[in-house]
Order: sequence, then C-alpha cells, then structure tokens
Amino acid sequence: MDACSHKVDGENENCAATLAAVNLNVLPDEILEFIFTYLPPYGDLEHCSLVCKRWHAIVKNLVRRSKLNLEKGLTDFRLRWEVFSQQTVNAGAGAPLSFIAGRFAHSAVRHDNSMYVFGGGSSSDTTFNDLWRFDLTHMRWARPVATGTYPSPKGSASMVAWRDQLVLFGGWRYPSLHPPYQPWCLFDELHYYDLGKNRWLLRNSLSCPPPMAGHSATVHGDRMVIFGGYQIKDDVNVNSNDTWVLDLPEQRWWQPLFVGNTRPSPRYGQIQVELGRNHLLVVGGCGGANRVYTDAWLLDMTRDAWCWKSLNVRNKRFGAVHMWCNPGCKVNNYLVVVGPSPNMPQDFQMMKQSRVPVVGGRGPPPPNPLQNLPPGGHRIPMPERRLGGAMGGPGQNRGGNIRHGVGGAAAALGPQEQYLANRRAILNQHMQQAQQFLHNSNVNNNNNNNQPRSGRLSDLHAPPAAAPAASPPSPPVRPNAPPSPADGDVDAAQRLQRNLALRCRDNEPRLPKRFDELYEDPFRMAAFNVPTRSRSASRDHNERIRRMEEKMNAIRNSRRSAPAAAQVEPQPLRAPSPKRLRCNVQSLFVCDISSILDSSEPALDWMEYKNFGVLKGAPDRLILSSLIAGNGELILFGGVHKETLTDITHHVSNSIHFLSVPRDII
Repeated sequence: MDACSHKVDGENENCAATLAAVNLNVLPDEILEFIFTYLPPYGDLEHCSLVCKRWHAIVKNLVRRSKLNLEKGLTDFRLRWEVFSQQTVNAGAGAPLSFIAGRFAHSAVRHDNSMYVFGGGSSSDTTFNDLWRFDLTHMRWARPVATGTYPSPKGSASMVAWRDQLVLFGGWRYPSLHPPYQPWCLFDELHYYDLGKNRWLLRNSLSCPPPMAGHSATVHGDRMVIFGGYQIKDDVNVNSNDTWVLDLPEQRWWQPLFVGNTRPSPRYGQIQVELGRNHLLVVGGCGGANRVYTDAWLLDMTRDAWCWKSLNVRNKRFGAVHMWCNPGCKVNNYLVVVGPSPNMPQDFQMMKQSRVPVVGGRGPPPPNPLQNLPPGGHRIPMPERRLGGAMGGPGQNRGGNIRHGVGGAAAALGPQEQYLANRRAILNQHMQQAQQFLHNSNVNNNNNNNQPRSGRLSDLHAPPAAAPAASPPSPPVRPNAPPSPADGDVDAAQRLQRNLALRCRDNEPRLPKRFDELYEDPFRMAAFNVPTRSRSASRDHNERIRRMEEKMNAIRNSRRSAPAAAQVEPQPLRAPSPKRLRCNVQSLFVCDISSILDSSEPALDWMEYKNFGVLKGAPDRLILSSLIAGNGELILFGGVHKETLTDITHHVSNSIHFLSVPRDII
C-alpha cells in the first residue's frame, strides 16, 4: 500500500513538472525572456540555456540585451543601486550565515560565477591575509580552506585572474605593535592560488620588482603588466613610473624597452584597464601631497620597443576626481568610476555665498574702460578722480588723488563719484586727527576712552571741509585734570570713522561684508529689493528665540509630569523628500573610450552626468573600495569612511552594492 502511495505521489510530481514545462513553452519568447531576467545572470541562467535549443537562444539573446541595456543605462544614467549586506542576509535566513569582515584597500577579482576578495585593512589598524569567495548565483559568502604557503597580511596588492588561477603580488602592511615604532612594511611576494586545488604557491625569482604597493596590473594573454606604485628603492620610499612584465606560464619577470622618454609621472593608486592584447589604459593616480592626477595615458605594446602616448581628456568638468582612492572598471567601450562629485555641496557643509560686486550702492555700474579701446591696442586716457580743497592747497598732488583744473575748481564728478570722494576725504581727515590724538596721548600719558559719541552722517553728502593747519603741541596736562573738549572731538571722530566704514561697505565692493549683514541682490525685482536690517539687531529674531525657548520648556515639563504609561509613543521619522538629493553618497562617472584605438587623435570623452551622478539607492561615500564588472551589472564592495581614518577605530564596510538597469515592464 505504501509503495502504491509513493508511486502515485511520484506520478503527480512528474505531471506537475510536465504541466509547468508545457505552460512555459506555450509562452512567447518575449515573455520567457522577461521571466529569465529575474534569475541571477550567472549559474541559474547557464542551467536554463541547457534545457533546449529554444531556451538556449532566449538566454543568449538575454545576455546580449543585458549588455546593451547596461551600456545605454550608463550613458543615460538610468540605473539603480541594490545593497546586499549582513543585515539583509540575517533577516531573510533562519540561521546566521558566515559573512566577510569589513575591510578597505583589499584586492578583488571576478572569475566565472564568483567574486574573490583577499586581504585589506581592518577597522583597527591591522591587515588581513584571508581569501573569501562570494557566490554570485546563490548570494553567499564562503571562506575556502586553503593549503600551501599563505601570503602575508597586507593591503593594496594587485590580484588578477588567469586561467584557473589567481595571481597576487605586492602590498603593504601596518607596522607591528611589538616592537613599537616600526615603519610600514612593503612586500615583493608573488603568489599563485589554484582555484581547483585551493592551494597557495609562493614563487620567488632573482630578478623581480622592488617591494611595492598601490600599483596597477592587467592581464594580456599570458603576461601580466604592472605599472607605478609606492616602492622602496635604496632604502628610500618613492613613487614609481616603472613598468614590469610577468611571464605567467614561466613565472619570470622582465622590463620592456621604451621609445623615447615620454612616460607618465610617478604615481600610485591609478586605474589601469586592458584594451586588447597589445594596449592598456592608465587614468588618474596620486603623486604625493597635493598632486592628484586626472590625465590619461595609452601604452602601445605592439612592437618590441613599447611606447607611451598622452591622451587628450575632453569634458573634464564632468570627469571624476580623486581617481587614486576611488575604484573604476571597464564596461565594453566605457570606463566607469565611482566617487564623490566635485561640484556638489556636501551635507552639513556651510558654503561660501558668492557676492556680486555692487558699485556705488544701487546705482548703475561705472563704464568699463576696456570696452572702447581704439584699434591697435592703445588705451584711451581716462580722467582720474580728484578732489579739491580737502588734502592740500592748489597745485598739490598727494598720492595721485588731487588735481585742480583751471581756476582751482575741482573736476566735474557725478553724484555717485562725488559721494565716494567726499567719504574718502572725511576718512582721511579723521585719520590725521587720530594720528595727532595718538601723538598727544603718548606725550601726555593721557588715555581717555570714555567720551560721548558725536558726529553726523549728513557730512557724507556735504562738501568736504579744508584740512586744518598743523597745530602746535598741546601743553602738558595734569593727571587729575578733566578731559579737554578737543580730545573728546578726536575720539568721537574715531568712532564716527568706524561707523562710516561699517555702514558704507556696499559702496566698496572690495571690503568684506560682516557676518550679520544680509546680502542684497542687485538683480532682483525692485519691488522685492527692499533693504532689511541686521539679523542681530532685529527684535523679531529675539522674539522668535524667546517663544522657541518657552515652547521647549513647556514640552519638557509636560513629559516630566505625565506618567510613564501615558506617554505617547514617538512618531517615526518621515522619509526625506524624493526631490532632495543625498549629498554624502557615491556618484557615477562614465567615460567613453571607444575612440582611443580607432582614431588618429586618441582622446577620452567624459559623459555629461545627470543629478551630479547620484542614482537611486546610492551607497554612502567610501574610499579604497573595489569595483568589478559582472554580467550586466557592476559590483561595489567594501571601503572606509575617509573621515574616520584618523580615529582609533575606522568605520569600514562589508556590504555589496549592485548597480544594474531597472527591469522593463512589458
């Protein structure tokens, strides 16, 4: 009986599978292709291609279409970010799964349907030497149990995939705690990792590159080419622009010969991508403090003597910056870089407001003397601004500020220029009085700072008075004598000078505005361009602060008086408006490299981004992370917050972010 029941159950399962297969085969190719888009573009999709010829053709068309959609999404900036983190894994799985620790400056490479990550820096000034494998089909981390000679703990090493092996070279390590005060350590180790046997192999050779880190490497056939890096030469740490080649089958190092002396500047942390078997591209890098490069170089390896070529970079304002600590990778004919946007303000950052120079208050600006130049490049002599009767007698010219015309009359000035000239004359006159007052104070040891304020602002629009004649030195004053009226006038003149300098700043565009003065836009409509008072002197501002304090005190008192059971649960925070862009996130930069090998004048073209390159679901801004290309998607892993590098404990990430094209709805 039990055998019969098992037989019936087996027949039912076969019927259900056959019915499902029949239903799927009835669907048109477009519907099947759309259904296959929900499968991971790795192992599951490969298994579907083995079902029948029709499914194989559909999968092949889907792979081709996904690549085209990714390229179109990069040019149109129509992509989305999806995160895979430890929190999302533990929330969906019953038992906690193994997960890689957060790290930065690690080495990452993709081989078939897996991503391999080695080493890197930790959150506590240490480095790893572990190797992790991420299954892109089942989205799981696993640490292979490897044998052989393990590499040293290090970061910023180069790792490439060649056949069924991983090739690891170079790197740096934090100094050991015992003994203390030890320098950083650089390595020249060369390791092969056999993916089939899970075994590390250390390869030593006599002629090898010096210890280095931060270099770049690419595979061209059966050879690995590395460039640049931070090296140790003759016990001195230097940046390098040397090129080394490793014969992968023979495990032998050699240096090529170059035509001429044209080559990139010494650097480290650059982006290097492969452009076929005989060409590679180097972009960016860092040459030291305040030497961040954004140039591009092409290495031609077609002949026995290799040649470096400098490339023209177009649309630099849309290009990526800091390409020495931010990752990049190649996607067919495009170079993709992830990093901060150079033109976008950061969150919680006070930006300096640009101020349009205002000449003469709200009046029209003075004519530009360079507008009406005669032919031939000769400059038209412009009349100088002069004053009469303020700084001296007729015929005097002090500092080029006074010139009298016929009969001693002042040159004809407009109302605006007359106002500025009168104000300068008053300020100069007060300066002379202040100098005389300081002289008398030093002679008589008389320091009087408690004088009443006096003076009129209407003097600005009145004709300037003649400068008084030099008075003889004042007689000695007794220590207990009352202050004289002359001293009070001089001190009042000093205060008036300071007040005039502060109130008339709009007439001097070169003088900086005070922090409590509001900005007046001369391009606003006249109906709305009404001068306002200072915020610090506004009564409404103080009144608003007082009301806010009363409201906060009332809320505190109500919470203290209410019982614990009657307290209202805090309302959840509302999500930010979708129209507001997040600032401290990663931006996307795309560069067209399709014309490097085809045209006579090779150049790079940075694509014009949208919304500062910020896409939906963009991750937080990190540096020293890794970016690799998958099947129709980009994979971003790890990194560290730049602001925490100086702290004892760094804020590192172990999340994976996938950048892909949104699915089209049929």
